[in-house]
Amino acid sequence: MYLRIIGKDLKRKKTMNIILLLFVILSAMFTASGVNNIMVVEKGLDHYFEKAGMADYYILSHKSNGVDTVEELLQNSENAKAYRKDDVIYTSEDNFKRNGKKLIEYSSVSMVQSLSNSDFNFFDSENKIVKEVESGKMYIAGAIAEKSDLQIGDKFTLKIGEINMEFEFAGTLKDALFGSEMMGNPRMLISEEDYEKIANDDQVKQYASGSVYFIETDNLTALQSEISDAENIYLMIDNDTVKLTYFMNMIIATIILILSIGLIIVSFAVLRFTIGFTIAEEFREIGVMKAIGLKNNSIRLLYLAKYFCIAFVGAVVGYFLNIPFGKILIKSVSENMVLENQNSAVIGILCCIAVVVIILFFSWNCTGKIKKLSPIDAVRSGQTGERFHKKSILHLGKTKLKSTAFLALNDVFSQPKQFSIITAIFAICTVFVMVLSVSANTLGSEKMLKLLGITKSDVYFIDSKRITDVISGAKNIDETKQEISNILAENNMPASVYIEEWYNLSVTANGKKYKMNFVWCDDTETTDYTYTEGTAPIYENEIALTEVIAEKMGVKIGDTLTIGIDGEDKEFILTALFQSIMQTGNVGRFCEEFEIPNELMTGAVGYQINFDDNPDEEMISERIEKLKDIFDNNKNIYDTRGFINAITGVSDTIKSVRDFVLAISLIVIILIAVLMERSFISKEKAEIALMKAIGFKSGAIMAQHTGRFLISVILAQLIAVGLCVPLLMLCIDPIFSTMGATGGIEYQFNVVEQFVIYPLIITATVAVSSFLTAIYMNTIKASDTANIE
Repeated sequence: MYLRIIGKDLKRKKTMNIILLLFVILSAMFTASGVNNIMVVEKGLDHYFEKAGMADYYILSHKSNGVDTVEELLQNSENAKAYRKDDVIYTSEDNFKRNGKKLIEYSSVSMVQSLSNSDFNFFDSENKIVKEVESGKMYIAGAIAEKSDLQIGDKFTLKIGEINMEFEFAGTLKDALFGSEMMGNPRMLISEEDYEKIANDDQVKQYASGSVYFIETDNLTALQSEISDAENIYLMIDNDTVKLTYFMNMIIATIILILSIGLIIVSFAVLRFTIGFTIAEEFREIGVMKAIGLKNNSIRLLYLAKYFCIAFVGAVVGYFLNIPFGKILIKSVSENMVLENQNSAVIGILCCIAVVVIILFFSWNCTGKIKKLSPIDAVRSGQTGERFHKKSILHLGKTKLKSTAFLALNDVFSQPKQFSIITAIFAICTVFVMVLSVSANTLGSEKMLKLLGITKSDVYFIDSKRITDVISGAKNIDETKQEISNILAENNMPASVYIEEWYNLSVTANGKKYKMNFVWCDDTETTDYTYTEGTAPIYENEIALTEVIAEKMGVKIGDTLTIGIDGEDKEFILTALFQSIMQTGNVGRFCEEFEIPNELMTGAVGYQINFDDNPDEEMISERIEKLKDIFDNNKNIYDTRGFINAITGVSDTIKSVRDFVLAISLIVIILIAVLMERSFISKEKAEIALMKAIGFKSGAIMAQHTGRFLISVILAQLIAVGLCVPLLMLCIDPIFSTMGATGGIEYQFNVVEQFVIYPLIITATVAVSSFLTAIYMNTIKASDTANIE
């Protein structure tokens, strides 16, 4: 008997049951993929670093004429428990060619090394450890390989020194140490045989050879102080700081985590409401079943069986859909990371079982109302005729609204619980899109220049070849600036060229030594930059430090620090503090009046170009296209926004996530509007028939029903606007704080996009969905007042 009743009920209410099934599927899918992604994000970097074989501390050094002074220091160090070394060859984008043109374009110095030379684990695009590299083949860091549209099997040449060798692209490479966008030093893997041929070249030995040291230590602070005087060091960095270089990826991961939690909450809220709603409207069936002798528990078990069938089917479908859905969500984060959950299948199954159990709990809880219903309720249409409180705060006699608008507004106030849930769901979907939009715009805006410690220019040219020549000693920085300036003048684009130079130096403060990066530019003034405290250094013996490094050293404005420069200790006065996310906040700045030998330079962001004739943005865009041809560089010449996106490497990705979230939100909104409106029509069949009987047209009633949803979505937009900034500060500020922006960031709001376009899209979706669903009430006639069936 139960099976026959359940079968007939499922057929009789196909629309409602199908929509309920869809939400069960969404709940199972969101829960399984969401929980898996939360676990992946939470343990992601630790798991990745463990698999890769990371250490406590890392040094990237340059050999001067084949001599490396770092290894001798480590051998005699009391604080280096153990170390291992990867020998590398430094290269730039100009070293790689295909058909006479650049194979790949990237913004910094790269490294080529042998796999057999390393105890470090590299991973391919399938997250498998690379165990062998055949002679004549090369694995290339994934980020730059993908940007260059390389396909496995493509042939290219590597020309460095007197060596000119042909290689075949073997696949993309994931490198835990140098794989983040912020680290910016991609590594390539070749065979031991090929590496030896290149490493034995005399020019390579003199200018392009170096080492990566992986050091284990129990006393990191003492080790840093002990080796702070080492020469020819490009980079010294600890494990925690390497993790911070993935913070752009973690911004996306955090957003995905919040999205997953939000979707889970939305799905269960709708399920709870829907189950309770459908049971509440079946007063007639329940009354009849009680009249023929069925007990309360028998009726409740009947409903439980029905929802178990729906929940089971939905959970099974949701489980299989969560697999591709979860991969889509996490894909944008895992392009240069190994993020995986070994127990994803088990967790997915457990989550789907949990969904079924929760739905059954909801069902059992909602069916508790059955005890209060009696056979007479079937006759009274589920109403007792008694009400001891006002149904609404509105009064028909006092309103100046038209009947349709009044009825819509009155319905919202009369049923606050129902419409507050709808409003909350619309608000959650809207605020997600707003937060992502603001985040993407902020990370691609000129406001980020302050956090990068860079002044605004017309054009930014990241030329890894010239920078590599300076670092290796083949050229000095003034020669490269003059080269670029001459080329611009020859092409009728006279301009000034300058560059922010980086120096890795030893600093002594409060009796302790530190190794940190200093920025210096003799073509700008320190007053051009932004400071959070103090005054810009204007004399050659004055410096500015980030708040992060000043706190680490225990110094404040007015204190004196000793900096080792070219074998000589010099004293400097700290005059200002600032914020920077470069080098995770471990940065200082020299005054332009100070003179420092160019040969000590260890890096640079890129050349900055300011045209003499002050062109407008349109002219700058045209010149950028010309410069790409002149310098044979299609991807490393930018305007301000392009440059910022190249440095952070995440703005475009967040925009893609935003569009994906918008699509998911619209699907959820459509389902909500259709489900709720269909439920309202079913529940209010008698009222609709009565309104038609007293002269209301179908169009007016449809407008009333649509108006209710419009009121809810407008309220939701207002709530979303109010929650946008607090949610940004709660989720995004802490991530930037760990990178050095301790005072928060200045968000970039595009008012038209965030507070007009997206709300209009969501509002229009709600209006169209509810209106089209409301058309169903055309099947209700005035005569139906006598028969609610």
